[in-house]
Amino acid sequence: PPAPRLASTSSTVTGGAAAGGGFFDLPPPVDSSSSTYALKPIPSPPPPAADPSTDSAREPKRMRTGGGSTSSSSSSSSSLDGGRTRSSVVEAAPPAAQASAGASGPAVPVVVVVDTQEAGIRLVHALLACAEAVQQENFTAAEALVKQIPMLASSQGGAMRKVAAYFGEALARRVYRFRPAPDSSLLDAAFADLLHAHFYESCPYLKFAHFTANQAILEAFAGCRRVHVVDFGIKQGMQWPALLQALALRPGGPPSFRLTGVGPPQPDETDALQQVGWKLAQFAHTIRVDFQYRGLVAATLADLEPFMLQPDGEDTDDEPEVIAVNSVFELHRLLAQPGALEKVLGTVRAVRPRIVTVVEQEANHNSGSFLDRFTESLHYYSTMFDSLEGAGSGNSAAEASPAPAGGTDQV
Repeated sequence: PPAPRLASTSSTVTGGAAAGGGFFDLPPPVDSSSSTYALKPIPSPPPPAADPSTDSAREPKRMRTGGGSTSSSSSSSSSLDGGRTRSSVVEAAPPAAQASAGASGPAVPVVVVVDTQEAGIRLVHALLACAEAVQQENFTAAEALVKQIPMLASSQGGAMRKVAAYFGEALARRVYRFRPAPDSSLLDAAFADLLHAHFYESCPYLKFAHFTANQAILEAFAGCRRVHVVDFGIKQGMQWPALLQALALRPGGPPSFRLTGVGPPQPDETDALQQVGWKLAQFAHTIRVDFQYRGLVAATLADLEPFMLQPDGEDTDDEPEVIAVNSVFELHRLLAQPGALEKVLGTVRAVRPRIVTVVEQEANHNSGSFLDRFTESLHYYSTMFDSLEGAGSGNSAAEASPAPAGGTDQV
């Protein structure tokens, strides 16, 4: 039987006499200025086969536009659960209806639901399963899993997508046994300094660590006229302008301040420690603080000896120099060297500091099995990237900056 005639204000006539040789009932007039008027094309199906021997075949045919067309299709999308679940609705005719020229019926909705939360769980499981396969040297299974990780990561957004990309790349290097040359992984010294500066400005963790350590050192230096700080990882010296300024504002005037900065040799053989000293000396001169600086180049802290940290000349002042030892994300590097940590602690005891400030992450990336280290690192960096995303200022820094410590290169 013909489809029932339904009144509709959102359908439009398509096809015309040239398309099917038939006539159509036009919809009632609608005010085109209304914003709710939505055009929805409904193409006409081909007319049924006509018998030339009958007069009824030459009569115009009428098709009412109100029912669904078997050849029409439309799609729509929606977001559910606060953006965590995405759904897509696609209307398509069943294959049997498309094969039959004379069949007609309503469109069959096909709902495709992509749950990003479920995909995220599958992504984490794939990462851990791949790490376990690598640990068991089952590289066939690991290769199959590592190929799924980019596809699963593409359904995520923000921090999880970045972390999965980095860890997936680290696993791929293990699976395909790709080891970069030692010199190829070294960044240009100036570029590394730039990345560290961006990370420092965008991430609150190092600033908080420096503030806490400086406050403890400032309290230990209360009333002292000659002070000395030994920094085991001076880098760009970003920690010390704040301490210099606090000493300059101290009641009774600032003390004489001496700083010894320890740093690794540069790949390009530049004297980066001397440049840091010049900048700090210029700032100290501006705020009128008596400042002395010495840079010590050491491939590892275990190369330091107590005499290197002593004053250059004889201590002729009646008041002895008060020493503070500061270490930020440096001592964990000694864990891979047997006996290195004990030697450094012996050097620290020999200089008899009044205070030792140590900042280290509470993470265990360097011990246990490969799977244990992988799991710990994945949890650690997922938390860090999430916090940067939540702060709204860590997107570019998290991508560009080096890992603070124990990065995926150790995975």
